Amino acid sequence: MRPSIPFAKCRRQVHLDFHTGPTCENVGRDFDKETFAQTVKNAHINSMTVFAKCYYPTKFGKMHPYLDFDLLGAQIEALHSVGARAPIYLTMNWDDYAGEIHSEWVVVEKSGIAKIRPPLTAMFGWAHVDVLTGYGEYLVSQVREILDMYGDAVDGFFFDICAPQTNYSAMSQARMRSEGVEIDNDGAVWEYVRVKYYAYVKRLSDVVLKARPDASIFYNSSVKPTLNLMLPYQTHLEIESLPTGGWAWGDFGGIKTSHQLEYEVGTIVAAGGLISVGDQLHPHGVLDPAVYTLIGKCFGKIESLEPWLNGAVTEAEVALLAVGNMDPAGKDWDKYNSAHFSDLNGAAQMFLERGVQFDVIEATTPIADKYKMLVLSDGSLISDDLRDRITEFIARGGKLILSGTAVKNDIPAVPVRYVSPAPTTPSYLRLDTFLTRLPSSELSCDYDYVFYDTAHVVEPTTSTAESFGTLSQALFNRTWKHLTSHAHAPVGDSLGSPIVVRDPSVLYFAAPLLGSFMRNDYWCYRDIVLAALEDWMPRRLIVPRAPGWMEFSLHVQVLGTCKRKIVHIVAYHPRRTWQSKPHVDQGWSVTGVGFRLLDAEGWGLPRRVYLAPEEEEVEFKMKEGYVDVELEKVEIHTVVVVEW
Repeated sequence: MRPSIPFAKCRRQVHLDFHTGPTCENVGRDFDKETFAQTVKNAHINSMTVFAKCYYPTKFGKMHPYLDFDLLGAQIEALHSVGARAPIYLTMNWDDYAGEIHSEWVVVEKSGIAKIRPPLTAMFGWAHVDVLTGYGEYLVSQVREILDMYGDAVDGFFFDICAPQTNYSAMSQARMRSEGVEIDNDGAVWEYVRVKYYAYVKRLSDVVLKARPDASIFYNSSVKPTLNLMLPYQTHLEIESLPTGGWAWGDFGGIKTSHQLEYEVGTIVAAGGLISVGDQLHPHGVLDPAVYTLIGKCFGKIESLEPWLNGAVTEAEVALLAVGNMDPAGKDWDKYNSAHFSDLNGAAQMFLERGVQFDVIEATTPIADKYKMLVLSDGSLISDDLRDRITEFIARGGKLILSGTAVKNDIPAVPVRYVSPAPTTPSYLRLDTFLTRLPSSELSCDYDYVFYDTAHVVEPTTSTAESFGTLSQALFNRTWKHLTSHAHAPVGDSLGSPIVVRDPSVLYFAAPLLGSFMRNDYWCYRDIVLAALEDWMPRRLIVPRAPGWMEFSLHVQVLGTCKRKIVHIVAYHPRRTWQSKPHVDQGWSVTGVGFRLLDAEGWGLPRRVYLAPEEEEVEFKMKEGYVDVELEKVEIHTVVVVEW
């Protein structure tokens, strides 16, 4: 019997990897359905993704040579017996067995090299197979087989390694030529595979939903700047990422501390997400008790928090526009498929450090009235439609932040004329008394701060525009015949050009400080931006009294007549290490932390303020439209509820 829990409430998920090599013996030998189920139940898990390919009796493919029973079916039964969902994992673009028996399905790079694990090596990787060949029908047959075999027990599918890929095999070239594709034109080839790939994905989703209309579907590798192209074909997103280290997973024998997992899980729920923790099953089919004790400790706390998580929505005052490095014509797929510009990441980092609440939205997303400000990245190239919508947003009273060459988009309200790039890289920033006025900052107006990237010479165009700071060039650009000291040259002549230009509606940075903060992490870039924002942005939703490594996130939850604003505080406690990735395996209580929470809706004096899930009362006071809260201590993940 399938679990009754709605998919949207499956907040405590484990993704159970099972990439078992063909020479591993005794696969599933020690699997016990009752023990497996009890382990999952004790760990407070309500969803677990389990692997299909090679682990069930199939006519389309091959069951693992050392597995002698239906492991997939047994896992589904075990999970359903304790009320947990069991989404089914299948790979799309990787399949070693299919590539071995059908070499014509294997992707060939333009160089003529087959995309397989190099022969006679133990390198990471699998055979890349092409869904536009017969492999596509093979995969559809596997999906249909699973739907037929397990019937109503199918909760959903997790398809992995999903992205368009060019293929220059002889068969693929012949097919493209027969369909009129100029195969020596990279843009034309990418456009062809993109159209064909999304048509295939639609077909695959249609097969699933026709048989199981309420099934969940997710295509992994789709969470990237091209996300909007995949949204119509999946029910949700799963972000294969860690708050501490980006993209990674635990190896065999590697385990987190409880503090580390609590930090990562706290960061996820603070962002409004559901949780999926990665694990990898031993080939013999036994879950590691220590791992599931750890997960259970963390998930138990999350389960106790769910009355304050379910139905809560995140609040935001700023929208970061995810545009700029997209190639809407599809002429350069590598560029089209790349990461967002660093301005986006730099702005996110700055705002996280100061408790500014933000969303990241795509160019096609309506610019909601809840946003008071928009951020447009340096280098952004926007459409006429987006330009019109930004103009309308400003006319409604919204504010726009932009930098660098984004000014070239000719948005009518921007009071800046672009002149040229600065003649040297780096250049220097000489600040004035306005930009150095904040007592919390160490900025000085008698120092030239290096700007490591390319800055820009601009001119204000209206009498209402204010200008702050002055841009200077270096003595010269460093070359093999013109250099001094160890790196760049020191400051030279002033360019007489402003660093910051703003009027009541627009804030422009001639030095793209947001992106450079992400790349260089120079503290002064953050402080310059915050100084320019301080008296310009509308009243903030949250004003923390805390260090920048303590992150504040705001949710709103309305339950009948009960209204709640819920503040998640996540304390980032890194320690010094020789490793390149930060380590947060130790946490500590922090005192002297507080915040002011804006009563933007005019709800008045709160009925109570307390910690969740303990419901321990917290003292507060009202002042100038803010609820002022002082906390006795803050843990790794602390949740404060302000209730009306």
